[in-house]
Amino acid sequence: MDSLSGKWLYEEDYSYGKAKGELFLKQIGKKLIGKIIFLENIETSNSVMVQEFLEGEINGSRIILQATEYDIIHCEENIFYELDCWKGVLLDEYTIEGESLDNQGVYGSFIFQKVQ
Repeated sequence: MDSLSGKWLYEEDYSYGKAKGELFLKQIGKKLIGKIIFLENIETSNSVMVQEFLEGEINGSRIILQATEYDIIHCEENIFYELDCWKGVLLDEYTIEGESLDNQGVYGSFIFQKVQ
């Protein structure tokens, strides 16, 4: 299997909105590190641009990415952001699909598609 290192496009639907952005991953053995930058469009308020730093691992075709810290890049109001965790399956060398969960208990459905 090719390395997961590289740039991935990210899309997610969850109970109160949608997110779209880019994931930058580096694979070292089974360990994954990286960052994800995305625009979250929340139905009840203004959109928020977030950057989260990630750590994770790949085990067979299963992938787990856990956010360890975040930065709010753009938001028109002060917010407290909950870190995300993504659990997915590598469908092929260019596609990861799965579910996310944040510390508030909000579930989402995501896809990462490798572009380079």
